[in-house]
Amino acid sequence: MAAVPRPTAPGDDAGRDDAARDGAGLAEAVVAGTPALVCVIGADGRILSFNPALERSTGWRAAEVLGRSFYEVLAVPHEAALAREFVEDAVRTGTAPPQEGDWLDRWGGTRRVSLLNSVVRDAGGRAVGVACVGVDVTEQRREEARLREAALSDPLTGLRNRTALVAAAADALRDSTSPGTGVLFCDLDRFKQANDVHGHEVGDELLRQVGARLGDLARDGDVVARLGGDEFVVLLPRTDAERLSAVRDAADAALARPYGTRHGRVVLGASVGAALGAHGDDVERVLAAADRHMYGIKSGRRAGRG
Repeated sequence: MAAVPRPTAPGDDAGRDDAARDGAGLAEAVVAGTPALVCVIGADGRILSFNPALERSTGWRAAEVLGRSFYEVLAVPHEAALAREFVEDAVRTGTAPPQEGDWLDRWGGTRRVSLLNSVVRDAGGRAVGVACVGVDVTEQRREEARLREAALSDPLTGLRNRTALVAAAADALRDSTSPGTGVLFCDLDRFKQANDVHGHEVGDELLRQVGARLGDLARDGDVVARLGGDEFVVLLPRTDAERLSAVRDAADAALARPYGTRHGRVVLGASVGAALGAHGDDVERVLAAADRHMYGIKSGRRAGRG
């Protein structure tokens, strides 16, 4: 435990020296004992201080890194130039704004750190480096990312959900340079019968296979979503009528192929409606147009069977 500085009397130089030493010792104890990550980087980029919390976070021992270049030890390679620029600017301007970024650990992985930074000055007031005091937020950011993904995903199939679909469609319809925004609305045929006959586990597996088949038709930038039940939507940004028709035909064929299950082959099929939105169109109206087209197809098939 660090000693508490003793009170000093006016003119007591020895007491002031003792207090200064005690204060320095107390500061060292705080840096050593704090759970915060502390790294001091010299103006030349060398690591001047590396506390135990940072050792635990990165796996590096202070003895291994003191005197070495921060840009070679902790900076992510593609961000090393930016890190160097940050330190040089801080020393030149006397200000070091807060940051959040990735630092390397000794095994080549990264730790996400949230930092409050300050400029270090010598006894004459000259800026000589940057002190970084931070918190390892790696697990927190991973959990936040997981929750964001869960909020946008269908838990059964892993596809996007309605919230994610609507957001992506709104972005696509705002693109004034796009030839069009295609939407396919897919409603499975005979799914309820298959689910009732073979059970929910087979039904769930069928839904996952449907999602995979639709995903195989998508290109980069397309979005495949499950709205719920046996309804799926494929969003085709920057698409013209020709591609929309081609993908609709491909989806029809893909979903009509038999599905392999633990209970043998199951044939479903689907009714696939299509709509092409233009710049500025309302998302819900485009989805509703594809939905109406799908129901028209389904009704026509039922009438034909009748």
